[in-house]
Formats: sequence, C-alpha cells, structure tokens
Amino acid sequence: MKTLSNVESLVRKITDRIIQLQEATPSDTSYLELSYIFEQIDKLDKAKYVLQEGIQEHPNSIALHRALWSLYTKQKQQQEKIKYIPRVLKSWIQKRPIKFFDRLQGLLLQTRQYELSLSITQLQLRKFPQQIDLLYDATQKSLNLGYYKEAISYLETIKELVNDTDEIIRLNMKIGMVYILSGDFEEGEKQFTYCREEYNDLLPEIYKDGYEKLVIFNNGESSIEYYKNICSTKRVVATFDSIDKTNKAKPFAFSILKKKSVDLISLRRRTVDNYHQDLSREEYYQTIEKLVLFYEKRFAYGTSLGGYCSLYFGSTIPECKILSLAPRNSAHPNYGSKIRGNSEFTHSLSHPVNTEVEPIICYDPKERIDQHYITEEIQKSYPNATFKYFYYAGHRVPLYLQQVGVLKDIVSRFLAEEPIPNYSPKLHSKSAEYHRILALACKRDLKLRWSLDLVNKSVELAPTYDRSLALRIEVLLSLKQFDTCIEYAKEAIKIHPNLARFYILLADAYISKDELYMAIDILESARKKTKSKKIVKKLKSLKKQTEYQNA
Repeated sequence: MKTLSNVESLVRKITDRIIQLQEATPSDTSYLELSYIFEQIDKLDKAKYVLQEGIQEHPNSIALHRALWSLYTKQKQQQEKIKYIPRVLKSWIQKRPIKFFDRLQGLLLQTRQYELSLSITQLQLRKFPQQIDLLYDATQKSLNLGYYKEAISYLETIKELVNDTDEIIRLNMKIGMVYILSGDFEEGEKQFTYCREEYNDLLPEIYKDGYEKLVIFNNGESSIEYYKNICSTKRVVATFDSIDKTNKAKPFAFSILKKKSVDLISLRRRTVDNYHQDLSREEYYQTIEKLVLFYEKRFAYGTSLGGYCSLYFGSTIPECKILSLAPRNSAHPNYGSKIRGNSEFTHSLSHPVNTEVEPIICYDPKERIDQHYITEEIQKSYPNATFKYFYYAGHRVPLYLQQVGVLKDIVSRFLAEEPIPNYSPKLHSKSAEYHRILALACKRDLKLRWSLDLVNKSVELAPTYDRSLALRIEVLLSLKQFDTCIEYAKEAIKIHPNLARFYILLADAYISKDELYMAIDILESARKKTKSKKIVKKLKSLKKQTEYQNA
C-alpha cells in the first residue's frame, strides 16, 4: 500500500493534468490513472467502479477494457467476467451519472489538497455555470481556503438563479455569516438586520429550530458547522460531539442550547470511528479565528470525546469558558480503549499546559479510565481547572445529570457564568445510570445479590434501557439462574430486536444449561436479522465446540 505522500503525489499529478487540458469530461487516461490510485490504496472496489464508469463513457478504449479484466482476475471474480459483456451493453443503453469527479474530490480532501479541489470544481462550473450544486460546492471549498470574497460571490450567483423566497432568505443569512467569518462584522450585521426587518414574519416559519447553518470547514472526515441564531446575540458556544454522534444528527446539546439565545460553532464527524485525529488545533482555530471575535461571550461544551475536544480545541479560543464532561479520547494510546487501539493518534499525547483557561470538569472519580486520564494528564495541563465530582455517575455523565434533574441547571449556570453547586446526594435515587454503575461495581467485587438488587432498581427506573437490561442478565448468569436469564433475554429482544448482545446473552444462558444446539439455532436466526460480526464470531466458536465434543 502506498504511503500518504505517494498518494498525494499521484492525485496531484492527475488533477494537474485534468486542469491543464481543461477536461470537463474525463478522458480514458484519467479514468485509468484514478483507478490506479485506488488500487494503490487497496480500494479495489472503487478502482473497479471507476473503470466500469470509464468504459461507459469510452466504450472503444481497449486500455480500459484490459484494465478492468485484469482487475477481475486479481480479485478472482469469475462471476464478474461472466457478466462483463451484458454489463457493457447495458451501460451503453442506460448511462449512469458520472461520479469520477466526486471520487477524485474525495482523494483531494483526504490528501488536503484544497486548492486543487477548488480548481476541479471551477473547471466543472465552466461547463455547467448555473448548476447550483456545483456553486454550493465551490462556496464550501472557498471557505475551506479562507477565500471569503469568492464564497460570497458564489452565494450571490446562486441568489440570482433561485426564485424561491425561503431560499433567498437563507442565502442572505449565509452571506451575512460569511461576512462575520471574514471579520467584516459591520457588513454581516447589515445582512442580518435586513433579513430580520424585511422577513420578520417569515423567519420563524423558515427556521423551525431558530438557526441558519453554514459548513465553514470540511476535510472529508471532520467538519465545522456554524449555526447563526435568527435573533441577535453576542454569545457563542463551541460544541463538540460525543463518541456515538455523527454529522447526520443535530450537534451535541442542540436541544438545550437552542433555547439559550446563543450561536453555535460545532465540530462534527462523518463516521463514529473518527476521533478528530485528522484535525489539528491550528486548523481548528484558523477556521474560527476571526469569527469568535464577533462575540462578547465565548463558551465551549462537550462530553466524552467532546469533553476531550472542548479542552483540546476549545482552549484555543480567547477568553473562553469551558464545560467538559468526562473528557476522554478512546484513540489515545495511553488512556484510550483497547477496542480502538489501532486508531491513529496524531494529537500531542498531553494537552499543552494552559494557565489562563479555567475549565469546569465534571466526572466520576470511580470511573477508572476517566480518573486515570484526568489525574495523570488533564490536571497537569489545566492547573486552574475546577473539578466537580459525581460519584457512580459512570462515563455517561450527561445521562446521569439528566436523570437526577440537574443537567439543564448546570448548563444554565455555566452560560450565566455562575458557580455550579454541590447537589444533594439524595438525587442519586432518581438515576437508573447511578444504580447500574453501582451494580456493576458490586458485580466486579462478587457481591452478586447486592448487584442484582441495584440493577433491578435501575430497570425499574428505566425499563427499556439496554445497558441495564443486559447487566441484569449478566448478573443472573453469574448467579446461575439460567431460566430467569432466558426469560429476561427474550423480553429484552422484544424491546431491542436489532441489538446483538441480547441474542448472545440468550445463547450463553442455553450454553450454561448444556443446550448447545438451541444456542446455535438462536444465533443462526439472529445472524440473519442483525448481520452482527459478534454473532458470526460467537456462532463460529460454538460450532467448533460442538464438533470437538462430537469427535
């Protein structure tokens, strides 16, 4: 597999040639070169799709046919060879949209060649000057590079092409946001004032959540989204998503913050296995450097991965108040999770020491990973931090705080720059997560009866919470109450039919009763429903066990 620098060179070479020759429609040579790049990075399926599209566009190219046939041979895809002639004939009759430039753009973003990426979009615009998707794409790529005048020009062009009033209002808001982003606050304010005065009655109908959104940076994996409140505000919150959230959902804490008259700068991820190692502190701050100066009050807020990022990235923002809940980056080689141990970690292992910022860090000292990371690293990097302890809240601190009824109060106090009090321990009784974490601790200490009582209370408080339901079954397995395990596992499957863990727990209960074939039947059925790799692995192991016993 080629190194990133080699791939970068290959991508630059093909892009430079396309731009030089003004290839608005890719040549067969371009298809061959792009396919070759995907081969070099072991993306053989993408290499195949590129060649198939190339043959659709250049059916007489012997080189393309030869390359595709060779790729089928390498992948030992005999069926593909059999379908080859019919597929070629079909592509002549039913042409699919060209994705060549989309795939090339993906490589350009991956190798951070933003100038070339913009040049390719501009090349396409010469052929399709009124294609709105391309104009928005050019806007995004101009913002990546800090070309704000160009971005505004593209948005103004789109405005001339659309007739829909709602879309025109949105474009005016976006233009104002770019002005703010560029540091031209006066012109930005003029745009917002115009929208509020001219379309005062329409704004609440158009913006149900109260925000216009603009992606101000995107490298293909990490992105930064700017949310401008339709009401005037001089407060901004930089938000950072938790480990289970991607840019398909609303940003972290959106439902709470949208009621607080604040603008948002949200760091997002395309996939859940991205730990923002593709983004440096310098890139992050360079993107928002002028933007944050528009605001009189600046805040940063996140939990888990977002808690880590609220410190790592948020501390670059001048005079920023930070609320970090259970900070952790699972990709960290020293303080991360074993299951994500192969993830590349490019950030500095320790946060830079910062004596100016005074973050508020909320976490559970009984959570071993968090306690180790915070005491060994975070306390040293942020010596003026305030630490708030929530014993047996676990790592999912916001869930615990929500269950005990203080999350909104903490966020409100944080934004009002008021101290966060020590809440009554009696509030623990309201939290299913507290009882689950305490039950887990008892299970580790082999206090199984206590553990069962606690997890039953957790289920009583949150009857559908999958983690509590699973822990109850695990405790009963340890107590050898296998029939009860089976009963609860079946109930849990009805509630969560797509979660593999309950099928595995049900199988474990039958295995404990020496009913191996019943366990196999359950896993075979579950494999078809869930397509879970864990179930496949468990099934394979169980079948080997039965073969060994029958030998």
